[in-house]
Amino acid sequence: MEYDYEILKKIIESDPFLRHVGIRVLHMEEGYAKLSMDFREEITRIGGIANGGALATLADAAGGTSVLSLREGKNQVTVNLSIDFLEPVDNGPVTAEANVVRRGKNLVFSEIKIKDGRGRLCARASGIWFFIP
Repeated sequence: MEYDYEILKKIIESDPFLRHVGIRVLHMEEGYAKLSMDFREEITRIGGIANGGALATLADAAGGTSVLSLREGKNQVTVNLSIDFLEPVDNGPVTAEANVVRRGKNLVFSEIKIKDGRGRLCARASGIWFFIP
């Protein structure tokens, strides 16, 4: 049976919090996800740059989506998320690409790259997700 990523995409995009912050799924396949968030006033801080919390939210959503794409049919929660901010984000859309790098029995590790609208690497993150039994 083929895995229907369009159904999974609709489930993810129906999440109330992700809808509130404007996160959308651009593409997903097994172990990979690309999400985007528009650059708008609601995600900025003083100085007109994206708030770090907004970028961390995008990283968490992308990493979690890459984990959900593994065809396990299980829900998951974030155990740990670490993010390094490399450049300020002052334009969009902001994109995050996540790749699963290791799959254990219950834990999954994903690496995430966040780029601004000009394609500059602005942050990198890594996270661990736990499959809920």
